[in-house]
Amino acid sequence: MTLIHAAVVVFFFWIFGVLLVGFAIAAILVALLVKSNSTTTTTSTTTTATTTSTTTTATTTTTTTATTTKTTTTTTITTTTTTTTATTTTTTTTTTTTTTSTSTTKAPIFNVNMLNNGDAETGPCETDSNVMNPPGWTCNGEITQLAYNNTFIYSRVNTIPGTAPGGCLFYGQISGYTSMWQTIDLTNYADPSLIDTGTVEFNLSAWLGGFINQNDRAGVSVTFLNQANQTTGSVTNIGPVTDTDRGSVTSFLFRQATGFVPVGARSATVLVYIIRAAGNVNDGYVDNVNIFMYQ
Repeated sequence: MTLIHAAVVVFFFWIFGVLLVGFAIAAILVALLVKSNSTTTTTSTTTTATTTSTTTTATTTTTTTATTTKTTTTTTITTTTTTTTATTTTTTTTTTTTTTSTSTTKAPIFNVNMLNNGDAETGPCETDSNVMNPPGWTCNGEITQLAYNNTFIYSRVNTIPGTAPGGCLFYGQISGYTSMWQTIDLTNYADPSLIDTGTVEFNLSAWLGGFINQNDRAGVSVTFLNQANQTTGSVTNIGPVTDTDRGSVTSFLFRQATGFVPVGARSATVLVYIIRAAGNVNDGYVDNVNIFMYQ
């Protein structure tokens, strides 16, 4: 064998040895690699280790099975919807005013005098020449409430035959003209709704007189007024009684007037006046002035 042949053989064996060593190293490396690449799959509490190694002569096939763990994360989005209900409370305060109207329908008035002191019998009566304005009346001048039985030298009333009932009368005293009046609230005696039917009547009356043939005289009137204090309807008069009416005799004469209370009337003013025509004293006489309503 030649040196060349020997070198070739040596080289061949060296190569073969290298290959064997390489294969051995490769096998070790594969084993280590397979071990290091083993995948542990954990599902819940179970662990599975799977290692597969297939070795063929001179050929090593390493199959690495990768177990993919798919983790599904379910994100629950809780949407909290806050519904704010705005409750508007509207408080409606209803003030109920209950007006109770008590409509008192006054009964028709019969023979009830609506005048205060129409008969000259309220309060004191003068017995001499002093002035005594009648209580209950608004007076102008010296009209006097005088006793029939008096000592006044110029008074002749004590000579009047058949005088009106009572002890006193209204007398003119020494005034040339004197008067007195009072205003009556008709609604104190009759319901306004009744008056406004136009069916309520009135009666105005008085005793009026004087001295013999002197024309000193007296009269009475009534004026109706509405709510605005304005005259409504016509003024009604009784008298005056003159000396001719009396036949020049010292006396009283009864006078009266009737009519319907005007629609809308709410009050009435009764005026008494006495006029002097002759002599030094006013010998006009008045007694028992009355006004009443009826239906």
